[in-house]
Amino acid sequence: MVLAAALGFSLSILSGQDGGTLKVGLDARVVSGIDALVRVEKLDSVGQPDRSLWDAEAVLSMDSPGIALSTNRIRLRNGLGSGLVRFTGTGDCNLLVALGSLQTNRAVTVLTNPPVTTVGGTLPGNSTIWTGIIVITNDLTVPTNHTLTLLSNTLILVNGVESGTAGPDILVNGTILSLGTEQYPNTITCADPSLRWGQIRHASGQLSTAPLSVYRHTSITRAGRAPAGSGHTGQAPVIRPTNARILFEHCNLTDYAEQSGSSSGFGTPGKIMEASASELTLVDCHLARARMGPEISGTSLFCTNTYLTDMRGPDDADGVYPHGQGANQQIVFSRCVFADGDDDGIDTLGSRITVEDCIVRDWHNLLEDAKGISVFNGAVEVRRSLIVNCTVGISTKAYADTPARVTINHCTLTANLTNVLAQWKANAPGPIIDYRITNSVLWGGDAVSSDFAPTNFTIGYSDISEPWPGVGNMNNDPLFVNASTYDCRLQPYSPCIDAGDPASPRDPDGSPADLGWIPFVPPRPVLSAPQMTTGSPFQFSLNAYTNRNYRVDYSADSVTWAPLTTLFQTNEVMRITDPSATNAHRIYRAWLGP
Repeated sequence: MVLAAALGFSLSILSGQDGGTLKVGLDARVVSGIDALVRVEKLDSVGQPDRSLWDAEAVLSMDSPGIALSTNRIRLRNGLGSGLVRFTGTGDCNLLVALGSLQTNRAVTVLTNPPVTTVGGTLPGNSTIWTGIIVITNDLTVPTNHTLTLLSNTLILVNGVESGTAGPDILVNGTILSLGTEQYPNTITCADPSLRWGQIRHASGQLSTAPLSVYRHTSITRAGRAPAGSGHTGQAPVIRPTNARILFEHCNLTDYAEQSGSSSGFGTPGKIMEASASELTLVDCHLARARMGPEISGTSLFCTNTYLTDMRGPDDADGVYPHGQGANQQIVFSRCVFADGDDDGIDTLGSRITVEDCIVRDWHNLLEDAKGISVFNGAVEVRRSLIVNCTVGISTKAYADTPARVTINHCTLTANLTNVLAQWKANAPGPIIDYRITNSVLWGGDAVSSDFAPTNFTIGYSDISEPWPGVGNMNNDPLFVNASTYDCRLQPYSPCIDAGDPASPRDPDGSPADLGWIPFVPPRPVLSAPQMTTGSPFQFSLNAYTNRNYRVDYSADSVTWAPLTTLFQTNEVMRITDPSATNAHRIYRAWLGP
């Protein structure tokens, strides 16, 4: 007899292993002396950025001694990072990228004084197609009913200015289609790396008739010398849609603010976006190193698999700031990462938003009272998310007569000074703040805090690091795999396993709901101790995590399988009997299943 075991399902979990693959994004050709965006991703087994890789640094090098790099380090958070790199030299070469034991490379041609096409003013006719290297010398207008198409492998260099608000802009009253590809992306950046250009403005008469502009595999960098918007920070937005519809796919909107210690100041000049009355979709994008992320008013936003990182500066250096939402507008963040800034990861004002399967981390500036999520009126639903290492995990404020509701389900908040807070403020005296928390872990620091009364919180079936009333609540160590590295998976036999609300949907393996942001995945089942004696049927042991259903199959060739039995594992070791087994070759496998 041959015994085998297999696991019948899988989940994306924090593993912290060196497995997976590396992916690097870079233009196929760059101009010597001009900054190019390098994006590095460590991918997991399903091709997503490996969010278990909490912090890491990729090392860059060249295979040509004649090419020099301005930096050889790219910082990654949760499996993804980017940075501007200046290539100096000329010729065909490979950028080599190493991350631990993983390595990859990217072919690139470094050009010196390449031929360019110079443009400016208003584009004539109804259609323009660009390819190659384009230099924009002054404000460029894409008029109404005109489509500007950027074919893949297009590099746009915009003349910049040293200071002020008069950098050349791209004014889009028609449509832009930037059609980069993974192999041949597009870039819009400044022609001089010591300067900055202005902004891209999208505007139409009304949203219902607005054309859809598309930026695909496009990096937009080194901008912000434009008039400030009407919103927070007093800094110019780089993308400025009004009554516009825009899709960003696999894009990088980065490097609009100087970082600490730079000669031109801290946190200036640009924020990523200020949108009004628009519809925006961001898929697999990186928004980084700006004065502030997108500020949106009266705008729908669907943001998926997107990273918002490194927002620096005083007063509202937020990851994203949605407000002024209309009745039919939706704001959804799905599988996003908000990492490292001086104010709030997500800052709302009267918004209705959904945050699902997100990581919110490292918003911990005490001077700015930084929060992972800051709620001001409206309704926010947070589910299947991890919020860690913030001054406050989630803080909620409300006007005197206006309610604010926060629903938290299947989340983990830990390593925050305060996990959840009902907060008083002079312009928000409350007290109509309504937290509904279930199936969650609030561990460490001040787990639950209110400037009003505990009636702000309805909490049930949760693990809280202080006694709290409510059905199904406990205050037991959740037994994270490694709290010091923010690996908040549950260890086997954690008290949070199967401890969720019985009315909640069951976990993927069919077991009762667990507490926290990610369901517990049992160790693989093991088959052992085969035994066959004369006159007795064949037996073997199933060694498996308890309180789970397992299906056992058999096969003669590992190709065609038949079910033997399905059982509920009540003990760690249970004996299985196969009365039909003979002395013939037979293979067994065990599956964890519903």
